[in-house]
Amino acid sequence: MRRIAETYLGDADLWPAILKASGLETLSDLDPGQMLTVPTDEVSAARSALSGSLARIQEANAIGAQVFAYETITEAISLHDSALDAEKQSKWRETLALAVDADSAAGEAYLLAEENRDKAAEARLSDRQGWVEGQRPEDLGWDDRELNAILVEEEKVRTLSRSTAQITFRDSGRLRLNANSHAVIQRMRVDPLKKREDAKVSLVEGDFYALLGGNSNRKSLEVDVPDVSAKIDSGDFWVRQDVSGAKFTNYDDEMVEISARGEQVSLGRNEGVVIRAGENPRAKIDVLTAPVLQTPGDDGLVFNASANLSWQDTDGAAGYWVEVAQDANFNQMVDSASGLVEPRFALNELEIGTYYWRVAALDQFGLPGRWSLPYRFTMRIDRAPPFLRLETPRSDIIYREAQVELTGETEPGATVRINGSLADVAEDGSYRFDLSLKTGQNLLDIVSRDAAGNETDLTREIVHMPDAKAEVSFDPSTPQLSARHFLAKDAEISLSGQSESSALMQILGEDGSMRTETRSDGSGAFAFTLPLNAPTEIFTLRITSSSGFQTADSFEVTRDQEPPRITLDAPLPRLTSVEWLALRGQISGAERVTLNGRDIPLTEGRFDEVITLTDGRNSIEMSAQDLAGNIKVESWTITLDQAPPTYVSHELKPASGGRINIEVTAEDANGLAKAAPFTLLANGEEVNGFLRYNKLSRSYRGVATVADAQAIRLDGIELQDDAGNRARVRLK
Repeated sequence: MRRIAETYLGDADLWPAILKASGLETLSDLDPGQMLTVPTDEVSAARSALSGSLARIQEANAIGAQVFAYETITEAISLHDSALDAEKQSKWRETLALAVDADSAAGEAYLLAEENRDKAAEARLSDRQGWVEGQRPEDLGWDDRELNAILVEEEKVRTLSRSTAQITFRDSGRLRLNANSHAVIQRMRVDPLKKREDAKVSLVEGDFYALLGGNSNRKSLEVDVPDVSAKIDSGDFWVRQDVSGAKFTNYDDEMVEISARGEQVSLGRNEGVVIRAGENPRAKIDVLTAPVLQTPGDDGLVFNASANLSWQDTDGAAGYWVEVAQDANFNQMVDSASGLVEPRFALNELEIGTYYWRVAALDQFGLPGRWSLPYRFTMRIDRAPPFLRLETPRSDIIYREAQVELTGETEPGATVRINGSLADVAEDGSYRFDLSLKTGQNLLDIVSRDAAGNETDLTREIVHMPDAKAEVSFDPSTPQLSARHFLAKDAEISLSGQSESSALMQILGEDGSMRTETRSDGSGAFAFTLPLNAPTEIFTLRITSSSGFQTADSFEVTRDQEPPRITLDAPLPRLTSVEWLALRGQISGAERVTLNGRDIPLTEGRFDEVITLTDGRNSIEMSAQDLAGNIKVESWTITLDQAPPTYVSHELKPASGGRINIEVTAEDANGLAKAAPFTLLANGEEVNGFLRYNKLSRSYRGVATVADAQAIRLDGIELQDDAGNRARVRLK
């Protein structure tokens, strides 16, 4: 169908028109020998009218219809767009009628523009991106400016972040204000007799790019920035103003005359200058050369609303400025991004249509270089995956040769990858690929990708089995004393590994008896559980491939059910006042040791760790595991107590014979020492002794003998807990 459309309608993408003209809805309605109706006359007339109306619209725009006949030219463009929509739906009569109406409206716009272009000294906001505001002399504040708003003398215009605005003068000369820019149109004057227009623009902040001249004799613009004035005869230039100063570049043969602090600079073609705030102009510099655009190529196709732009790095470039528009003159901007570090830019959410893009390199001062030649690309929507068929090799055949030829068919123009490698694809969509097979199952991943990025994926499994001894590799994570000498802790062992695909695997004991059997899967993976009858056994592994070829191998298994032994150099205390604990000892037969879940090293079977304790109970757990998986766990609980005992109260009771009964009450969470030394004052004389701890009364008790029991008092006592913390209490 695409070839028929290409032959008779001149465009392969018009094949749906043939279906519709033939009364068919989808390709699946076609039958061999069916007659088709090809609407050659209708298509030719409609497309000719479309082309003519587009040319007439472009002619009208070229003489200023966007300014002087905006409503009429807008109607012409709308009619032309409707004609394009009708064309996409293969409504050829409707397409022809709409295209004729568009041509007529464009002709009327051309006449209106030609009649009125030299009357009003006004400008128009011919394009806007994002948020654009304006303020006329009589306005109290800023207002949003709609597309095609008329701009007058002394009107202020500003753009916000990610916004641009294009101001078009009557002679089609234009200024493009970039993001975060603020300009004032100070003067616009017209001389209809000489067809000459003069303008003066004050750039308060930001930057703009100017392309002047159009269809009149005017190529003069006066630009004012703070502390700098410029008389510009150039028709192609750029200027920027910010807190650091001003920057100018000229891309035209006509001059840009700049004055600052009494000095003048004349910029010729492709020259720029930087004027720092409060300084004289610096020396002129040559702007950077135009970048070389790469993808998409000129007249390239992109699909499904996204386009990734890229270009070659330019020598000396510190950044890049990219512009994307819907027209070759960049009047209808789609996106503008400056300060790009990498030579690439991603566009998303694009509508169907044609786009133009160009790039300028930025030097270290931020001066934009020459614009690249614009490239054009077309956005299409294509979400249908390509047709894909595999003819050979077949999945139901076991291939004994290591090399086979892969053949099949796909959509013409699509690429085919076999397991990531490109296949040779002919113009008719047939493809071939020399495929190397590995022993066993071979998974083929065949991907066809069309120009729109749509993919069709086929997978096939191909078996290759040469007559050769089957190789066996066991899972390396299985514990081994040496190569193929495995270690088990139970009365059975589970083994897995890799061998020939779909092979019968039989395990025989030393006496030749069958102990167990399994079969490897399509990838060659196998697993089996083998019961053990002795501490050490040797087994024979007999492998029979799908082709009947048989090979043998052997392995050995030893049982180990003894866990490692953990021996401490010294017993650990139950209670301590020291916040660090030395844990030392020896472990025999361990492969891995953890302390409170943390792996610790062993040096010749010994460990030496220091543990920091926290106040209160501390749980310590040590786990040791050997190669066979036997585990030994030891745990201890140690209480850290660094708080001394607390004195509560005391009582002195005189008794007969000059004796004094002493009782002191104290508290401690982890237990008090059995004795406490004290000092008693009797008429100024010290009496020293020890009190004994009474568990029943939970107090210290003792007796002291004094000469005079009339003037006595307890002067001090030293308390100690079971952890060794002391408290010396002085009493008054």
